[in-house]
Amino acid sequence: MRNCGVAEKYVRLELEVADLKMLRFSLGVTRMDRIRNEDIRGTAHVRCVGDKVREDILRWFGHVQRRNCEYIGRRMLRLELPGRRSRGRPKRRFMDVVREDMKLVGVSEEDAEDRVRWRHMIHCGDS
Repeated sequence: MRNCGVAEKYVRLELEVADLKMLRFSLGVTRMDRIRNEDIRGTAHVRCVGDKVREDILRWFGHVQRRNCEYIGRRMLRLELPGRRSRGRPKRRFMDVVREDMKLVGVSEEDAEDRVRWRHMIHCGDS
């Protein structure tokens, strides 16, 4: 389970490229037209894939946070394995990514207790 299924930067970039190719095709715009990506997204009324992935991760995290403390998913989020981590730069764990995303969006773990407020805080805009 490499990085707990978290989309790495290069995977997010590949998703962005594929998404823009599909948007350009559906709008009938080619690269030769030299239209900026932001303009294409504005015309199609969609946000970038990375923002939606971040929103989905935070939505799931909020769902797990609202479950009771005995729930296995909630316990697994905080699980610290015994022993030392291997040498070198530590691998990113799911909670590391969640903390980065929460800092980027400007929310805290306590905000997840109120579902409606949490959904409004993590919502990234258009579809």
